[in-house]
Amino acid sequence: MKMTKLPDEILALLPNELSEVFSRCENRVISQITEIRLRANKPVMVTLSGGDLFLLKDGTFSTVPRGAYLTGPDEVERLFSTLSSHSLYAHEEELKEGYLTLPHGHRVGFAGRFVAEEGRIRSFAGCASINIRLAKQIKGCADGVMPYLTRDGRVLSTLIISPPMLGKTTLLRDMARQISDGIFGAGGKRVCIVDERCEIAACEKGVPQLDVGLRTDVLDGCPKSIGIMMALRTLSPQVLITDELGGKPDADAVLEAIHCGVKVIATVHGNHMEDVNKRGSIAKLMEEGAFSRYIVLSGRPGRIHGIYDEQFKPLKRGGQG
Repeated sequence: MKMTKLPDEILALLPNELSEVFSRCENRVISQITEIRLRANKPVMVTLSGGDLFLLKDGTFSTVPRGAYLTGPDEVERLFSTLSSHSLYAHEEELKEGYLTLPHGHRVGFAGRFVAEEGRIRSFAGCASINIRLAKQIKGCADGVMPYLTRDGRVLSTLIISPPMLGKTTLLRDMARQISDGIFGAGGKRVCIVDERCEIAACEKGVPQLDVGLRTDVLDGCPKSIGIMMALRTLSPQVLITDELGGKPDADAVLEAIHCGVKVIATVHGNHMEDVNKRGSIAKLMEEGAFSRYIVLSGRPGRIHGIYDEQFKPLKRGGQG
């Protein structure tokens, strides 16, 4: 279902005047918003699949900044304080990574003054801009890929390759739901989601707020390499799902799961298979034959550039997912 207004939890966080402006916005644009950007002393901008627009004071949108709503530096600071629950210590580790994850899976990125020491981020000292990335559950968005992800009633290990902001987490979420509930036609499977960034299931106190399926367990906020091993030892999953594979520890854990007979569905940032195959940890997984299917997203959110088999031969190209 498309948004007809911004989610209540987002409107409640925004400065009052800005929240009122957004409440007057036209539904046609609101339904397409994926990000809201606030920069001190600059116009508020929103990101849609077709590009960026400026938010005007009257609640309309424009490609030019004349008449735009300007974000005051005090508004940025107040919002930052609200988002971090007035306790920088409680969110210190996330802030060192430059983001916070909100209830319902929304992610907020920050820019400003970081303090580094010996090549590592030690603290976040001052916020100058905020980017709110809206999480959306689109049930059925995985319908177009599910027929390619099974063989003889079994789920196939799959890697989703995508640049940022093209819907890979949204796709992953619906795949989890369909596999868990057996919608794809091979019977429901026990699914475990290792949700390190708290985005896939949008848990509150460990309980998923988004529909990820009846047979799904979630390890919320747990590092992937640790969570995968925990799941193998204690939850007996048939399918493991996780987002944004990183370095060698993640790759080693994925291989361990696959060697234990568990199917793995994961995502990784990249523009195409050749791109990720140059990265050591992911290249190792590909060389070891860890994945039987590759899904590549490109162009605009939800667009499937191609689906490939374990030998990197195309099964589907172009069109919608």
